[in-house]
Amino acid sequence: MAKEELIKKTINDETAVIATGKILDNNNAFEMVSAITELQEKNFKYIVIDMNNLEFISSAGVGSILGTVENSREDGGDIILCNLSQNVLHIFEVLDLVDFLTIKTSNEDVSKVCGVEIS
Repeated sequence: MAKEELIKKTINDETAVIATGKILDNNNAFEMVSAITELQEKNFKYIVIDMNNLEFISSAGVGSILGTVENSREDGGDIILCNLSQNVLHIFEVLDLVDFLTIKTSNEDVSKVCGVEIS
């Protein structure tokens, strides 16, 4: 199987985007944790995880996000999930996480939270 790559993009001094590949599971969840932690250490307030390409997320993938959210919130920011497919959103619904996580359906909705245009 081809390696799933995470693509990081800086929007401004407070906001960065991590774009997922098609799969976030045991094979690359540690890379998601590393990417998020690196951005948190660089004091990015908002970390947007663009799941536009994501087709499958395992419990390890979910855990990689859950385990890092509180650090951002403690520093006055957040991790924002966006562009989830219905299948991926359903996973978060089944796990009863939609009220805990910040999930937005479009880049425009994310921009309202971050105060900067996300493209």
